Amino acid sequence: MREQVNHCPLGINHMLDKIAYDYVRAIREPEANTAKIKRQLAERVKKYSEEDKIKLRELIQKWLTK
Repeated sequence: MREQVNHCPLGINHMLDKIAYDYVRAIREPEANTAKIKRQLAERVKKYSEEDKIKLRELIQKWLTK
């Protein structure tokens, strides 16, 4: 299995938090095409490990409740 290279100096969790924040901000836009945004996110995280995907779901929930 290939190791994922993380170029973010603050770590993988910071990168996942930014992805989650950007996703929630995008789907909250007026007239947002949520299906397209969800597809783009799915393509972006396809190569992530299962534990990273679980962490991303938790972060998305965090941002949705704020």
